[in-house]
Amino acid sequence: MTHQSEIQTALDEAVAHARLSAEGEPATYIPELANVDLEKTSAAVRSASGELCVAGDADSHEFTLQSSAKLVVLIGLLEELGPDAVFRVVGKEPTGASFASVARLETHGPGPANPLVNSGAIALCGQLAGTLEDRLSWIQRWAARLYGTRVALDETVLDSERATGDRNRSIAYFLKHNGVLRGSVDDTLEIYFSLCSLFTRVQHAALLPALLASGGLLPGSRERVLRSDTVAQVVSLMATCGMYDESGAHMVATGLPAKSGVSGVIVAVAPGRAGIAVSSPRVNARGGSVRGHVVLGQLSRALGWHFALPLR
Repeated sequence: MTHQSEIQTALDEAVAHARLSAEGEPATYIPELANVDLEKTSAAVRSASGELCVAGDADSHEFTLQSSAKLVVLIGLLEELGPDAVFRVVGKEPTGASFASVARLETHGPGPANPLVNSGAIALCGQLAGTLEDRLSWIQRWAARLYGTRVALDETVLDSERATGDRNRSIAYFLKHNGVLRGSVDDTLEIYFSLCSLFTRVQHAALLPALLASGGLLPGSRERVLRSDTVAQVVSLMATCGMYDESGAHMVATGLPAKSGVSGVIVAVAPGRAGIAVSSPRVNARGGSVRGHVVLGQLSRALGWHFALPLR
């Protein structure tokens, strides 16, 4: 069992080391994501036993969850509809292509390859029932359950998503053409853009991967939040697809199933150990936070948290 003091020391050192990097650029194709302090760097570890460690700018750094929030709709639908219904709509395979690829739907369609690329999350947003307001409320309820607090929308980022989301519109219309998306394209994209525009801090973002690390139990308690089969499916997809076309390199380097977002957030699972959230806005060409990668790599090595290593 890794002690909290050991985790805190490793986390502080990893964040300090990550701050030395000035590589990467903010995701300017969503203009509002570039209007941030590029030096902000924060990290949190929530252990399976419930302890929380934070480092860097955790107390002041807010960010939108972007694609890391794709886990919200995936988990919620797995819990409510079950895996058969979910995987009739999306596949389970990595793409080896850009997270926003349209061509992949034409060459390998009609459905998305997995639920963690843009097409997969848009397709799953299209499976939500009820009015637009009902579906937005569903997202808010599941976000509150998985992050442990009410998670608000960043309306400025949402407006920026709407204004610059033509590639996602192309994906949605292609899905509709393929018969995967049957509802309103505009309403489905409003759900998707809203999902990506949820904002929080690393303290709360770390609860979702901590739930997964704990096998679906609320960390530090016996309260079951998620079914164990949901956890197994989601963590497996994070390991193979969560970091897009750098998922393999990330898993080899860290052994931490993870999900990235182009705001610079990465949430990662150390199975049986802890959930981790890191955020810093400079991202690489594949949408992964440069400093976030540094933090996760150093933390994994310092604590022996690679999934292939035995628990200490």
